[in-house]
Amino acid sequence: MMSRSRYRTIVSGNRSALCGVAAAAIVVAALFSGAGHEARLASAQDSQTPGIPEDDPFADELNPFGSGKGATTAPPAAAPRPPAAAPKTQLPMPFPERTLPGEPAARRPSSPAPAPRQEPARAAQPSLRGLTPFPEAEEEETEGPDLSPAEKLLAEAEQLGKEGKLEAERDTLRRAVAADPQLVVAHLALGVVCRRLGDFEGSVEALSKGLAIDPENPELYLRRGIAWFHQGLYGVALEDFEDAAGIAYDDPRPELWRGLTLIELNRPLEAINAYASAIRRDRTFMIAYLNRGLAYLSTGEPRKAEFDFDLAIRHNPRDVRAWFNRGVAQSRQGKYAEAVNSYTAALRINPDHAPSLKNRAAAERLLGVK
Repeated sequence: MMSRSRYRTIVSGNRSALCGVAAAAIVVAALFSGAGHEARLASAQDSQTPGIPEDDPFADELNPFGSGKGATTAPPAAAPRPPAAAPKTQLPMPFPERTLPGEPAARRPSSPAPAPRQEPARAAQPSLRGLTPFPEAEEEETEGPDLSPAEKLLAEAEQLGKEGKLEAERDTLRRAVAADPQLVVAHLALGVVCRRLGDFEGSVEALSKGLAIDPENPELYLRRGIAWFHQGLYGVALEDFEDAAGIAYDDPRPELWRGLTLIELNRPLEAINAYASAIRRDRTFMIAYLNRGLAYLSTGEPRKAEFDFDLAIRHNPRDVRAWFNRGVAQSRQGKYAEAVNSYTAALRINPDHAPSLKNRAAAERLLGVK
């Protein structure tokens, strides 16, 4: 129903909801080492919290022939003549039941032309004047069914959320849950708004109640895992992300969050595998390429990182983070001129991107550019 549109979008697992990870927010080590280099490149630290999606609208973060032979006892009078080949444009005539050797096959008499078909007389149609239509023929009602009290509250909360009145939205959702405790979408929406308000424990509680009603709902596991993540309970969060990934086979978000959690647990190789799983589920999921590239940087594999940043740029050529981190990966390989080009591309998109400005200047000094 239209009044529940936003929360239905939450349940369906909108993939774009969590695609705003601040990939450029990982701290990149100094680009160059050795006492002979005074210049150091800027870190990839951005203003957002590291490793958390930033444009989640609910998070504030981050497909077989017969033989044709006739029976006879007469001796052959002459060698049989082979039948003439039928013209290609005509169908061959069928053989009679019996044929003597040396005699041409007699043609069957053509069947008489069929008599012209006579149409039966049409019965007179009864007059429909004065008859009433069947109930099925009546016009259908254009209006939808009446909303339940809880659904009305859900629609009201949706409007409050659009207006940015999060506390009023939370209170209205609590009333909706009280009116219908079995309304799973209300528990889900309440868990989301509580997390947006920083009430992570309240979010976990609401989402857990939803899971008690619908234990196979991947969105509830995913959202609860994010709430655990924000509390620093990474081991608990990891279990929820794994459950969500096991239920929603085509959704890349649980694997993305699993990778973010494994990074927090200092398990970068496992994180790389999680990001790769997200990419297998959706090869256009750019944020997974960005995060896998950052994980490769953390494991000292800048060439693989550059490849992932190239793939991210392919899917979104206007992403400053992809160009900037591509420059970092190139600098780590000593490809300073190429790094300057990457930073310049980032600055063409955002001339005020301070990390790109600082890193480009340092790379140019090492190249002897004045």
